[in-house]
Amino acid sequence: MTSFRTLRNWLPVCGLLLPLSMQSQDIQWEKSYGGRHADYLFDAVPTADYGFILAGSSLSGKTGNKASSNKGNLDYWVWKMDEHGELVWQKSFGGSGIDMLHAVRLTNDGGFFLAGTSDSPKSDDKKEDTHGGRDFWVIKLDAGGGERWQKTLGGLADEELVGVAVSKDGGCLLAGSTYSDASGDVTQKSKGGLDFWLVKLDYEGTIKWQKTVGGALSDELRSVIATADGGYLVGGTSNSPEGYDKTSKCNGANDFWVLKLDKDGNIEWQRTMGAEKDDQLQSLIQTNDGGYVASGNSNSGAGFNKTSASRGGSDFWVVRLDQSGNPLWQETYNFGKYDVLTSLVENTDGTLLIAGTAKSESVVNKDKEGTNDYIALKTDAEGKELWSRTIGSEGEDVLRKLIETRDGGYLLAGTSNPEAVKPGKRKKNKNGLNGISSGGRLAAAENAQREMDKTVAQGRDTANDFYKEQTASASKAVNDALGQKEGSPLKMGVGEPGNLLQSGNGSGGKKGSHRDTNPTNAKKLPASRQKSNNPGRSDFWVVKLKDKDKKEKAKQNVEAFPNPAHGYTNVVVGYEYEKGTATVFDINGRQLQSFAITERTIPVSLEGLPEGIYIINIKTDKSNDSVKVMKASRTN
Repeated sequence: MTSFRTLRNWLPVCGLLLPLSMQSQDIQWEKSYGGRHADYLFDAVPTADYGFILAGSSLSGKTGNKASSNKGNLDYWVWKMDEHGELVWQKSFGGSGIDMLHAVRLTNDGGFFLAGTSDSPKSDDKKEDTHGGRDFWVIKLDAGGGERWQKTLGGLADEELVGVAVSKDGGCLLAGSTYSDASGDVTQKSKGGLDFWLVKLDYEGTIKWQKTVGGALSDELRSVIATADGGYLVGGTSNSPEGYDKTSKCNGANDFWVLKLDKDGNIEWQRTMGAEKDDQLQSLIQTNDGGYVASGNSNSGAGFNKTSASRGGSDFWVVRLDQSGNPLWQETYNFGKYDVLTSLVENTDGTLLIAGTAKSESVVNKDKEGTNDYIALKTDAEGKELWSRTIGSEGEDVLRKLIETRDGGYLLAGTSNPEAVKPGKRKKNKNGLNGISSGGRLAAAENAQREMDKTVAQGRDTANDFYKEQTASASKAVNDALGQKEGSPLKMGVGEPGNLLQSGNGSGGKKGSHRDTNPTNAKKLPASRQKSNNPGRSDFWVVKLKDKDKKEKAKQNVEAFPNPAHGYTNVVVGYEYEKGTATVFDINGRQLQSFAITERTIPVSLEGLPEGIYIINIKTDKSNDSVKVMKASRTN
């Protein structure tokens, strides 16, 4: 059973191709976030207050709707938004180099983990030097947004972090790939050219254990999740033969490689899935029944352990597994020539939300060919398609995450570039960069563009050829963003990071520094299709869909998450109000703290208080309510 499109199933509506089944999925709102230059979104998570958090990296200074100055090249950039897409707060963290924020996670004490890759030395917000090239960089924030600790972890070569999983002890598992042999924080020898690297941190950020996992060739980690039994599921793309940690041969150019680990990182089982061509794993989830879903994109035909052929280019490929990793069913979904799956989540009712990007090949709008659009797809628990939707601008739109928000809506979050380079205009590049470069690191914004291009590149017949043609176009996109003309001495290319970004007027400036060249008179780019605003050259772009078939759930006046709590809890107010007061009482009615409030989410500190029951009263100009919260000890 495979889902595909024919022309008679689509209707042109206001420049958008909509399947007939999608009429109940309305665009509730869409918003763009960014500064004048380049901003790249990599992750999004829903929050208990019906809002969400956006995470990525920014090259922009204090322009557009970005409130903080740039500290080096690319910085970590985090937005906390309410259910209407309005800003609650935003934070930026960075050193003098390139800081790529790939993942944000809510912790079980009400705070946040920010995890990514950095080549910044000790500078600005970065408190530790790098060990070699690029390293893992993780920051732990409390519920109030204050920094608790940060760690820089790596070996003498390059590491690329892609995900973080929150563990039951309040710590986390950092997951990515490494080129390093035993050196620095890497304690095990390399198995091949590129290996999985897993680092378990406790609540205070201390390393508990680490593992280098791989075969003889290239194994690139793409996804990590914590499992209900206290262990972890990790997966990625592998072309390694049988040997070292890999127990199955490679079927084609690349295969899905999925491993179940116990709480100490020992392999319980593993599964290799793929056919004769290129199969790229992107996302793993654990389902409500204890099983798993492995998903990505494939251009392989039927064969080996793939039961249906792709229809040209690449298609979404979704495989449902039981608790032991045995396949239960699999589906392919075809939208265009190159379909790249980037995100998959299970809803509370067992349905699946699948997200990705398609290279448009519209029969109706031939002028749109060559651009990329967001894809949202919903299936039942057996993979049967319920509805799908394509949304985009006239430029290049790369969807990174599709999530269900607490109000039952769907959030599509990614990066939009309204001035993407059209096919046929890219120039070949002789460097042929693929993966992590060891002969010279990419320029700051070129590196970010490479991350976005890489997602699309994984849907091509041969990823190597696509990287060759993308390198030149990525440099052009950066120079356009910085306002550098052809022949400018500040033109960006492949080179050492010390000469990446100087002052925008071409007069030199500090090594590794950057400033905006015309922040108040920046050209306002035209809006197009579903996108109404373009703050800069590449923006965070978020679209909220409302499902008219779903009944809206009544909101409680006040709730507390987490509950039981350890250090912090977040009190969520379920209605709009102007001002109020939060007051904390013990079980005997003694007042412990009181403070003014104006926000819908209120961090309340229980640190220093003994274990027991506490009452938090929220009195506003609209209502007066209380919630009980248990302060519990931390489980190690």
